[in-house]
Amino acid sequence: MAASAKIGSPRPGGNASLLGEKRLRQFLVYAKKVFALETLLERVRDRRIKPAVPTFMVARILFLLGLLRIRSFNALEPKLAEPWMQRALGIGTQPGARVCSVDTLSYALSRADVPSCRSLVVDVNRKAERNKIFREGWHGALRVVALDGWEPFSSFERHCSACLTRQVRVKRDGVEVKLTQYYHAFVVAMLIDERLDVVLDMEPIRSADVRTEAGESKVKGHEGELTAAKRLVPRLRSTYGHWIDALLGDALYANGPFWTVAKQSGFGTITVLKKETDEPLKEALSLWRGTGPDKVVEDKAKGERIELWDCPEIETLETYDGKIRVVRGLVHKQSDDEETCSTWCVALTGCVTRLGARQVIAVARGRWHIENTAFHQFTHLWRFAHVFRHGPEAIPALLWIFILAFNLLQFFLYRQLCSYGRDCGKDVTRTISRLIDEMLDDLARLDAIVLWDSS
Repeated sequence: MAASAKIGSPRPGGNASLLGEKRLRQFLVYAKKVFALETLLERVRDRRIKPAVPTFMVARILFLLGLLRIRSFNALEPKLAEPWMQRALGIGTQPGARVCSVDTLSYALSRADVPSCRSLVVDVNRKAERNKIFREGWHGALRVVALDGWEPFSSFERHCSACLTRQVRVKRDGVEVKLTQYYHAFVVAMLIDERLDVVLDMEPIRSADVRTEAGESKVKGHEGELTAAKRLVPRLRSTYGHWIDALLGDALYANGPFWTVAKQSGFGTITVLKKETDEPLKEALSLWRGTGPDKVVEDKAKGERIELWDCPEIETLETYDGKIRVVRGLVHKQSDDEETCSTWCVALTGCVTRLGARQVIAVARGRWHIENTAFHQFTHLWRFAHVFRHGPEAIPALLWIFILAFNLLQFFLYRQLCSYGRDCGKDVTRTISRLIDEMLDDLARLDAIVLWDSS
């Protein structure tokens, strides 16, 4: 650890004018200039006493680990001795000496202060809103947040006190056996737009052990996704104020208790309806029986024809005090001389009831942004599914730092580079991946220290 004594002390003579020439340097300059990234990472805290490697340096390393999609701590460790990585971290080049060991990173993560990591994401999102990055919203000028459950990883062996458990049948040596599987799960809130999708908040789904430690009485098991979501919704309002208008959820969220929590927090809701035997869809279907669509619209650009039914005021649900609007859309799509048809039934409450029926179906279909732009990328490209360090503090702390990198990259790509997304095509995932490749190329060419010190 000879390198540790000089950590955080940039070598004199570093040429700051070089920082804006390439992608990684452009990104870091943007993140520091607009969002004060270096100051944010200095706010991360852990419970280590007089650490040899400062917590802010651990945060920098973990931030670059997520941003550059380095696949594991084992892959990271040799990079910490490479001159270009040391320059990227803002320290003097010390050939053969590592910035720190990955054991130090693991130890720090296990003692991380999770709220301090979450606050980085919250402050960046608030700053982005003040800078009008989100502008007026999506359909009907409304800002819509999608809620969904996310399970980043599971294991039959590694576990901690915060792990959820379930019994899974697997084949071992040709014999089917039942094993206990350990996993972590979260409810994620993502602001969705046509192109810019940003994670706003995340709430863990708590295990029975965690609930007991929190002082709950008569704990019978793990809590469900809906319980965690109802805890998350009021926090979204208190955290971000009134610039969020509506919540978008799948069929799990189509129930009176959730709509009531959303109403009490001042949110409108858009939820997919699946069960034809449940209200309010049951009542709407009975009213539509034998009637043709209220409206038919053509979208020649997408090759779609949409038949729309609209039932504006249903009050048959006993668990929700208010009127519910139900919209049904039959989407006919012509492709390769074959027509496919899909049905969307959607319930609306609150401010979103003013949307046109076609807009309602468009927003409901946009819920897949959270699956494609977020969860698919997180799992297959961003290494979120890899357990860098298992523990009740380590997992959420690292996820928050990775989400910070994800959000900042979105802002940089679609607000700073502007035409880059159009030049690289409309596939959001491929566009982001291409940008990361350019950053990795730039990392290997760094010839000057990246100046993190804001003093």
